[in-house]
Amino acid sequence: MNYKIAYDKARNLLKEMDKNEVCRFAGAREEKNHIILNYFTDECRITLPEISFSPDNYSIEEKILILHYLTSKGETHRVPKWVTFKNLPGASFYEPTYRKRGPEIILKGLGSEPERLLSVAVALGGVREEFGDISVRIRVFPKIDSIVVLNRGDEEFPPECNILYPDWIHAFLPLEDIAFLATAIAKRILKSASTSRR
Repeated sequence: MNYKIAYDKARNLLKEMDKNEVCRFAGAREEKNHIILNYFTDECRITLPEISFSPDNYSIEEKILILHYLTSKGETHRVPKWVTFKNLPGASFYEPTYRKRGPEIILKGLGSEPERLLSVAVALGGVREEFGDISVRIRVFPKIDSIVVLNRGDEEFPPECNILYPDWIHAFLPLEDIAFLATAIAKRILKSASTSRR
């Protein structure tokens, strides 16, 4: 992906859209010349019309992710079925690369201490779930949660990590963004884990 082209395209699309409609679909709010969106535990403020971000330390991939979510006009009409990345339409081909970008990073960081996921996720607003040996639900955007699942492993099977998504997530984000989302989740979990050790 050419990130600069994708970013400029998403910025221009947001500039053209009705801001009230954007906020209604995304679960964001409009305040003077800002769109305010909850992104993980951040209050992301997007200044209009230039489309600048605060905090200003997001990577270009994160900015694209946020802009794609805002401009998707995605809708949810039911309780989600939780699925892994490979069960999303068209995703199975990307599964090996995806796992390296997200689940395997989490597994390397917490695999020997899976129970730490619970305390680490609290800093991200996470709540316990009932999947696998240990799992937590983390809110990414107002209308998108993810569930991180760790299994301890045993004599027959090695430890495993999965990230579950609502089966309608592709109404909000393309596959490339969902793959990057796994990286964003992993980085925040490991950052929280590092902070909690200090």
